[in-house]
Amino acid sequence: MEPEPQRHTRAVGPQMSCETRPVISSIFGHQGGWDEALMVLVPIALFVGLLLLANKRAKTIQAKRAQTDPTSKGPERPETSES
Repeated sequence: MEPEPQRHTRAVGPQMSCETRPVISSIFGHQGGWDEALMVLVPIALFVGLLLLANKRAKTIQAKRAQTDPTSKGPERPETSES
């Protein structure tokens, strides 16, 4: 009778010693909320930075157009009627 092949119950990859498992779980475990805050604040800061950069570039382009075209009055503003 042939022996049955062993079934693998663990994921294939390097095996960690029992001493490193608590260290890794403490690193990736709950950090008191600062890591979750970073997951929210970093994208917000990225969008704010991109918006500031885009506004700066738009103002530069607008200033160059105003210098080269003296007939332009700047951005058009709707006239308001005062009653």
